[in-house]
Order: sequence, then structure tokens, then C-alpha cells
Amino acid sequence: MEESKIIDQLDAIFTEIRAYYEQMDKIREKILPLQRKTVRMCSEIIKQVHRHEHENIPSKIDQIKNHLSQMTSLISQAPGIFPKDYVQIVKQETGEAIIFYHIVVHHSLPTPKECNIELDDFAYACADVVGEIRRYILRCLREEDLTQASHLLEIMTELYNYLFTLDYPNGLIPGLRKKIDAARGILARTEADITLSLQMHRLHHDLNSA
Repeated sequence: MEESKIIDQLDAIFTEIRAYYEQMDKIREKILPLQRKTVRMCSEIIKQVHRHEHENIPSKIDQIKNHLSQMTSLISQAPGIFPKDYVQIVKQETGEAIIFYHIVVHHSLPTPKECNIELDDFAYACADVVGEIRRYILRCLREEDLTQASHLLEIMTELYNYLFTLDYPNGLIPGLRKKIDAARGILARTEADITLSLQMHRLHHDLNSA
């Protein structure tokens, strides 16, 4: 009799548990395609900036920000199930794409709120965008646009200087110090590339003026 009662209790409890996890799985299945779409669109935005194809970027930014809002809403329906960093990479990718677009095209810096991401995600995005700025600068050098290259180098330098002030334990900012160290190396190589290009440009000018 007691065994039968325990089985009935287990059956009722595990029916409830399965229903709970079924609901969580449905939420996860809704989040995954949003994650994939957002990461893909962020990559497209960065590629378009490099190609000077800016026309539909604002609409894509609106879409990815909307995707982030949807993911945040879905996660809020399952408190304690999805960790804080479940969509952190997506948010960092979003921040990187939006920051890169605004710096290169509008010569401005969007706020974390304008990117629809949190402060910590914004810091990681700033560290990641340094590499994309270097790629754009190298393109400027190939096109002999030294003015734009020098301007972007100044922005890259300021980004690194502010990132360097985030001197906190790795447990608080996991992986960020490594990204900042990488940014320092990227900055040094870019400075050397621009210095060499400026020297060659001056030499070419002097030879033509002789």
C-alpha cells in the first residue's frame, strides 16, 4: 500500500517535472534560431562595412536588436534555467558589429543602450572591434587613404587606453584581459603599418617634387 502511494507520488511529481522541462525545451528551441540569425547578420554587417555597402545596415541593426529583445524575453520566462552568459556571445557580436559600423561610417560611438546590450558585453565588444578596425585600416592603406587610416588609428588607440583601465580579476572579467592584451599587439602592428605607409608616401612625394 505504501509502495503504491510512493509510486503515485513519483508519477505525479515526474509528470510535472517533464512538463516543466518540455516547456524549457520549447523556449530553448525558440532561442537557438534567433541566436543563429543574429550572429549571421552581425557578420554580414561587418562585411558590408568593409565593402562600403551601407544602405541596408540600419535595418539589419534594428532586426538584430529586436532579436536580442526576443531572446531576453524568452530567457526571462525560465528564471534559473538559462545562465547569464547563455546569449552573451551573441550580445558581444552585436555590440562589435554596431560599434564598428558607427565608428567607420558615422565617426561616432554608440552607447550600450543603443546597442541593446549590457555594460560588460559592451566592454568585450570594444576589445573585439579593435581587430576589425585594423582590417579596415589596412584597406585604407591599400587605397592610399592615409587620412582615414590615421583617424581610425586614433580611435583604436583610445579604445585600447580605456580598455586598459579595466584592471580587475579574471573571475570578474573572464577572458577580457586576454582580449585587451591581444588588442595591444594589434595596435602596435597597426601603428607600424601606418608609420611605414606615411614614410613611403613622403618619400614618393619628395621624389616627384625633385
